[in-house]
Amino acid sequence: SCEATCMVLDEKALPLTRSWCLFEVLQTYKLSKQTEGQHKFAGLFFCTKEGVIGAQQEDELVFDVSIALARRLANLDVADATASSPDDHAMIVK
Repeated sequence: SCEATCMVLDEKALPLTRSWCLFEVLQTYKLSKQTEGQHKFAGLFFCTKEGVIGAQQEDELVFDVSIALARRLANLDVADATASSPDDHAMIVK
């Protein structure tokens, strides 16, 4: 069974500009709510090539990506997200 979702971020947090990635964040949130108290689904982890954001031993290694993540989240607008397939994007934003 699935224990968590891992979103791998670059130094610009670009996955958060992609429709499919935002859809997967939504699905992770829904699964977290559905399984609350039932099993150990850990939710969403933001990861980099250096490690997991928020893991104490990795914090100084992922500082730049953490800042990019904060900036991206502060300005996140699902309407601005893109997909390589217009049909996929239309289905996701419905």
